[in-house]
Amino acid sequence: MRSWRVAAMPSRVCKAAVLALAAMVLGACSSGPKIVPNELRSISATRALNIDWTASVGEAGERPAVRLSPFIGEDRVFTVNARGRVIAMDIASGKRVWTRDIGEAITAGVSGDPERLYVASEDGEVFAIEQSDGAIAWTANVSSEVIAAPVAGAGSVLVRSIDGRVVALERASGERRWVYSYNVPALSLHGNSRALAVPDGYLVGLDNGRLVALRARDGRVFWELNLAGGTGRSEVDKLNDLDADIKLYDDRIYAVSYQGKMAQVDPSRGVTEWTAPMSSAVGFSLDAERIYVTDEFDTVWALSRADGKVLWQQESFTNRRLTAPAVGGDVVLVGDFEGYVHLLSAADGEIVGRRKVGGAEIMTSPVKRDEGFFIQDRGGRLARISVK
Repeated sequence: MRSWRVAAMPSRVCKAAVLALAAMVLGACSSGPKIVPNELRSISATRALNIDWTASVGEAGERPAVRLSPFIGEDRVFTVNARGRVIAMDIASGKRVWTRDIGEAITAGVSGDPERLYVASEDGEVFAIEQSDGAIAWTANVSSEVIAAPVAGAGSVLVRSIDGRVVALERASGERRWVYSYNVPALSLHGNSRALAVPDGYLVGLDNGRLVALRARDGRVFWELNLAGGTGRSEVDKLNDLDADIKLYDDRIYAVSYQGKMAQVDPSRGVTEWTAPMSSAVGFSLDAERIYVTDEFDTVWALSRADGKVLWQQESFTNRRLTAPAVGGDVVLVGDFEGYVHLLSAADGEIVGRRKVGGAEIMTSPVKRDEGFFIQDRGGRLARISVK
């Protein structure tokens, strides 16, 4: 298992026994075996990746759990950096439209709806910001640090804090509507997936490998599904976090857990229609035919959306700390820790192109909008790229 992704929850102590068993706590402790990434091999590129524009937006910080990505509005792209600077840029040119300095250390965001943006801080403060001019509409506090971007939908803004609480805030005012709580395991991947807003409710992936459907009105549980798969004697063996973002496609829910499974779920009943063995903390994307997922060893897989069977796998990127894939037409994009974007054929997984977009880690899956993709790296570069 990969060392850089795992850390104990802030209220826990990192134990030497866990380090020895797991070879995986570089993110939490200073010792551990050296992880050697695969060297990139030469390819015969058949597709080109163009950089349409780049902009400096400020560093995202060094914490692996803080993985900032842009939010794409109607005609603007919005970013936030670790020091709390929110920037609005023209989507076509990358020119800056406005800047707002919040003055807080930001650990989650930016997300939004058609009118506002939402970001959250390491102290559990949530900010609602007007997209038009950057004015702060309201602020609210939750119980602890937030590392997953808040989610707007069903009349509320849903915020997850790392102490096991899911809080629904009134979209108009930021007032608290309800709280859902769960028990966080003693050892957990230091990350949270974004909740997914659906009609009349929310889907939330928990640190114990469970997927819950919550009623928008009061936070009551519609159903709960266990996607855990990890077993064994040690706490590390039992890690089952659902840290990858949940997705909805053609009225079916898709989710993947760490040391668990990929699943297609019937949203009305909360039962799996198929499952496939898989371990991922970074996530997946999908199209009409396939699901593309990056696993814990940085192998990229394509599964059939119909039944979860493996269609292909690409194993050239071991320990390159890949992002979740992003799909665009007949190609799949993944970013890595050195700032490279790799293009894979959606049909068979062959590497068909590559370009270095920056010099720092690409933190999250490229965000698609029309014919372009937006990438934010840890060093503070935002780029719009396109595939030719």
